[in-house]
Amino acid sequence: MKRDPSFSSAPFCLVACAMLALGNASCVGIESGIDYPDVSDIDLDDYLQTPEGAADPSVTLSEFRIAPRTCSGIDTHMQMGPLDQEDLSRFFAARGIQLKPKKARNDLWWFEFPAGKNPEDGVVRLRVAILKDRDAAAKDLHDSLLQHGPGWWGLRRGNLAILAPKASLDEALQFAIKYRLVCWGMFTYTGVDDAYVVAGGYSEF
Repeated sequence: MKRDPSFSSAPFCLVACAMLALGNASCVGIESGIDYPDVSDIDLDDYLQTPEGAADPSVTLSEFRIAPRTCSGIDTHMQMGPLDQEDLSRFFAARGIQLKPKKARNDLWWFEFPAGKNPEDGVVRLRVAILKDRDAAAKDLHDSLLQHGPGWWGLRRGNLAILAPKASLDEALQFAIKYRLVCWGMFTYTGVDDAYVVAGGYSEF
């Protein structure tokens, strides 16, 4: 697993966590108050590999990467032109997922996944921010992840940055793999000291 070179280090969080109360959001992450849909059908061993390309990786930060077979048949070439929310809409549509973006403002949209079979189960809301360029998107995602704290995750593709609600690393990966989001953008997960980009899948380096 690699750190996005556009991201700066945040070692202060380690010191802060030792000094502050356990419940502080900078150490444990802001609670999202939502439950993810059941993604237990995704066996991570089928989609991940060690950094060296071997099977049976440890699902621990820096100990695995997305296996090439996960994105088989999906174009993962780096996107160069400006993108908007419709790029993600088209990606979902190609996978048979019918989700319409909801506008928060011109440069901010929501994609909502049902968290269960019933409306009262709520939704998993992905925030899609449209930035001026890839550098601005990298900064937006990095800052947002560190502000929300460990467990929050997201994706970056060109000038787009997605922020997703807090989940365990396993659950975040299962969700992102189930909907092939790891093939659309660079999967990024927040640890206690920084936001980490998982190698493999879609990449921009």
